[in-house]
Amino acid sequence: QAVSKITPLIVLDSVLTLAPAMSWTCQKIPQIMGSLMACIIALRLEMVGALRSDFVDTYEKDGFVHQVPVLSSDEVGKLRTVLDQMESQFPDGRFPAVVTNPHLEHPEVWRFVRHHGLLKTVSLLEGIPVTELRVMGTVVFAKYPEKVDSSSKRVVVWHQDTRYWALTPQKVWTSWLAVEASTEANGCVQMMPQMHRMGDLGHRPHPDLANNTNPFAEKLALPEESLGPGSPVCAELAPGEMSVHSGWTPHRSRPNLSNKRRLGLAIHWIPANVTVGPRDIFYEHEWRLPVDPSDANFPPQILQFPGKLKAKDLAPISKQVTPGPICESQPAGASEL
Repeated sequence: QAVSKITPLIVLDSVLTLAPAMSWTCQKIPQIMGSLMACIIALRLEMVGALRSDFVDTYEKDGFVHQVPVLSSDEVGKLRTVLDQMESQFPDGRFPAVVTNPHLEHPEVWRFVRHHGLLKTVSLLEGIPVTELRVMGTVVFAKYPEKVDSSSKRVVVWHQDTRYWALTPQKVWTSWLAVEASTEANGCVQMMPQMHRMGDLGHRPHPDLANNTNPFAEKLALPEESLGPGSPVCAELAPGEMSVHSGWTPHRSRPNLSNKRRLGLAIHWIPANVTVGPRDIFYEHEWRLPVDPSDANFPPQILQFPGKLKAKDLAPISKQVTPGPICESQPAGASEL
């Protein structure tokens, strides 16, 4: 329902863009033009308010929302160019599965993280003032096409982010911004609705993660029976749209079996009062480094170093790994987790 209201907004924005030309052609009736533009602006504000209300209601009910428009086609094109340039610096001209905290090394990425519309949306959904938002970390997720019969499909199993990240209080949410289309075919994020109010659903050791070298995964995943009777929702996104999900919302993604790359920028948000604590196990590389999105400097000042971590312990982004449980391969007959 919310998405159906976007097209009229685009039409109104086009009218507003043409306003100067319209005013010039109607110089003899400025009062009429002024009244018309005032009505259009008022109508747009009313529609934006209704659109935001729908998204907030959905987010509170389901624990996530998707197809939220954030970037214009021009803006998402610029972000894609920035990421393509980053990609070209990696071996074979391909991103690893994830690249953490590019906003701390690339000023262009930091500018997009601070995008006004993005900040207002994530603030609205969680009911937290923009001034109280903190960016705990960012991740570039790239998922390349795989053969249907591949024995090494890249799978992210069912999990809840909050379980892994040692936060006090346990408050975190993630926005996932599509730089290219994210579809069911190319492995978009899948969410389990209305389970975010249940807390930790009971992560358990998962056989497909036994040889996982990702230290963030802790070789744990959610068992299928803990997910309730609902069905997963594929959070498909067009370029420039984003999804937002609670840290307690169970989610996963499947392999990319299409012929197109899936590329997105995830931003992990926490309120200013959250403390990022040390992990149960020592991790060589740390990515949980909160910064204030209102910080116009680059690089932004890191506000917390978890535990006794020092700046010298930080690894370059090309050496860092994903903050989620990735299963590198899924043997025949393996669980769908």
